[in-house]
Amino acid sequence: MRARNTRILGKDALEALEKTLGTSHLPEMVYGSTLELTHESTGVRLHFNAEDALKEWLEEGLPPLKVAAAAVWEKGHKARFGDEMPKAAKGKTGDAWNDEEETDKYDWTFTTPYRGSVSVDDGTGAGTTGTDASSATPSLWTDTEQRVDRGMLMERDPILFFDELTLYESELDDNGLMSLTVKVRVMPRCWYVLMRHWMRVDGVLIRLRETRFFHRVGHTPGEGSVVVRESARREETFEGLRMRGAPSEPGQYPDADEAASVLLAAGGPVEMEYHALTV
Repeated sequence: MRARNTRILGKDALEALEKTLGTSHLPEMVYGSTLELTHESTGVRLHFNAEDALKEWLEEGLPPLKVAAAAVWEKGHKARFGDEMPKAAKGKTGDAWNDEEETDKYDWTFTTPYRGSVSVDDGTGAGTTGTDASSATPSLWTDTEQRVDRGMLMERDPILFFDELTLYESELDDNGLMSLTVKVRVMPRCWYVLMRHWMRVDGVLIRLRETRFFHRVGHTPGEGSVVVRESARREETFEGLRMRGAPSEPGQYPDADEAASVLLAAGGPVEMEYHALTV
């Protein structure tokens, strides 16, 4: 396991990332932080990084939220980037972007479906890499009935290692907050990773995408080591929060923890997926 926490990318590194992704439209703060977990005997590596997350943001191409401050956002966005829009998104329609279409086609919240990357060392050092959104490499994840063992996580086992990394974040041109973070915790009997993309567009919507990874140390001979992955998507409008008597002022949701505590109590629909990686 290796975790690397870095500062915000400097100019040269940011320009290199823009060139790789094919767009200059990135969150205000992008970090080079990475987390890697490697199964030494098979060469399977689970890793998390901003570049792969932003690739999946471009590929998903969600329509942007309609906000009352859209014109203000657009003005601030153009001041930073000019008129050009993300190339990957532009390629979906083939049409040129214009002033009226920008806020209709560009997901300026940087919401990503990213759930980590998996690579397999083929012995040559090149390896193969794939994410769920990539069609180049088939996913190694399969559907499962297994779940994260929350009981084990709540026990008072000593924490051998803990770290929290930010992959990217933004104040959404003063219209709210957004961040993509990864937390890792290692105990004697298991390890656990929580990745969160959370977004608050003031007065409009709170969105939370969480992915949990869990591995119990030790396995039954012949069955392989298993990593369980649970994915959840929740969101609620500020109007919906007011309707059910929940906190409805943006300042009452300063971070993902506060958003999660309220959205979990919503009782509304939650999109859940369960997968396993066996190595």
